Amino acid sequence: MDKSSAYKRYLEPLVQDVSNFVLNLTTHQQLIFSGVLVGGMAGLAAFLFEELTDLAASVSLDHLQHLNWMWRSAGLIFFPAFGAFLAARLIHFLCQEAHGHGVNEVYKAIKEEDGRIRGRVAVVKLLSSALTIGFGGSAGPEGPVIQIGASVGSWIGQKFDVSTHNLKMLAASGAAAGLAVSFGVPLAAVFFTMEVLLKDFANESFPAVVIASVSGVVTASVFMTNAPVRPALFYSWHGPLDLIMYALLGLACAPFGVLYMRCLNSVEHFMESDRRMPEWFKPALGGIIVGIIALFLPRIMGTGRDTINAALQGQMLGWRTGALTLGKIVATSATLGSGGSGGAFTPALFIGATAGSAWALLLHSWLGASTTLAGGFAIVGMAAVVTSSYQAPVTAIVLALEMSRDYNILMPVMLACVVAHLTTRAHKATPVIEQ
Repeated sequence: MDKSSAYKRYLEPLVQDVSNFVLNLTTHQQLIFSGVLVGGMAGLAAFLFEELTDLAASVSLDHLQHLNWMWRSAGLIFFPAFGAFLAARLIHFLCQEAHGHGVNEVYKAIKEEDGRIRGRVAVVKLLSSALTIGFGGSAGPEGPVIQIGASVGSWIGQKFDVSTHNLKMLAASGAAAGLAVSFGVPLAAVFFTMEVLLKDFANESFPAVVIASVSGVVTASVFMTNAPVRPALFYSWHGPLDLIMYALLGLACAPFGVLYMRCLNSVEHFMESDRRMPEWFKPALGGIIVGIIALFLPRIMGTGRDTINAALQGQMLGWRTGALTLGKIVATSATLGSGGSGGAFTPALFIGATAGSAWALLLHSWLGASTTLAGGFAIVGMAAVVTSSYQAPVTAIVLALEMSRDYNILMPVMLACVVAHLTTRAHKATPVIEQ
């Protein structure tokens, strides 16, 4: 029995029954049902993505620690190149819509394609991103999971033959669930979806987005073993002088966000316009660049969550911290710009957290400032770079509060994000989402 006949015999009647059930519900009931269904499936997709990424890492990078320096160095260069090459080939032959950061593609699908995303995008994005990140490419998990969630939501909407408005709503709901699952931040995911993807806080999709976000986190928590990024410290500030230091940090982080946007955009345009370089070689070249950087800064490989956690917990990462900030910008631009698959959001968190940690180190060295402020500077720097990269200050503020669980950091975060936002606008920089 071929796939088409199996679908018609077993799945098509089930889909039709569920579709009829949904169409007979009231509008509010449809919103609740759709949000729960999309959120739950996005949570399962996030769990599968985590497992596949860990599997890819276990057959590649995990073996390097037992090798001598020469073979370890060769592996650091080879594995990111090989993973990005395999990912690019999968995308090229199976589904070219799975190319890119994930968030950009969802934004364009909602804005230009009425929310229509093929179901196979979820499968190809799942495999290609797991290969890219698992083999050491510098990228985040949130972009793939956002695109996977949006693809699932769009696929469900198309199977149920819903209206164009509801199809956009389901795609946005899936995207929110994906981001919520990636970091365990359902509230920030809702704000990101409304501020960045839909660009409308009064949108009628709000209830479904909220329900999907919560459902995704609940579903993923049942299966996923790795805890999301969570700082372990309580942050504080002590008077106007500290606020000035946080405001200056926002001013200092804005150029990093602008540099990140422009570097990523430039590499993408260069790779897309260069016809002399073979297409199969581009992602491998990006992986080689990542591997070379990793010889000196191994923390830039993969998602970098361990480094983000360390910075948010106030650990001083040493004088290489500033190099990590710049290294992550170059490594992520090389990974994603050359055709690797992954998200650009987590690298922005990495860049901001390390920049904030470097700022704390400078203040400690020059002014004798207490190192207990390092975690606070890291989370404020993280919010400032997210503001600059995505021009989403509200999302950045909510994200910082939800990740820190500490209201004391609110004023420094708000101040730094506003400074970063105004500085970025003065540079007339294009946010990542619109490139």
